[in-house]
Amino acid sequence: MKNRNGLVAFALLGLAVGTAAYYLLGTEDGKKTLDKANDGIKDLTKSLKELSKREAKKASRLAKEAKEDLREWKSKAKDAGRDVLNKVSEKTSDWANKASDTTDKIARKTEDLAEKAKSEISKA
Repeated sequence: MKNRNGLVAFALLGLAVGTAAYYLLGTEDGKKTLDKANDGIKDLTKSLKELSKREAKKASRLAKEAKEDLREWKSKAKDAGRDVLNKVSEKTSDWANKASDTTDKIARKTEDLAEKAKSEISKA
């Protein structure tokens, strides 16, 4: 029974396809309808091609802009890194100079105190 229902459905489908084909290919109205459908498909295809070209151009432009932005950000990051390193180097150098000056002052004061102590000891 199941096979019989499938065969009937298949036969009805074939009949419908045949009728549609006869209408589209065998009658004047069908030929006009088929021509309109073909024209519509051609127009749709043309529109899709134009749209895809426009969108491809937009995508290309956006990719180029993104690449340029990335290059610019990379350059800015390098410059900022260099600035930070230069500032750290300057501060380190300043602190080293201050430490050296302080050490020299302490050494001179120590020498002065040692000389005073020697002088006081010699007087005593």
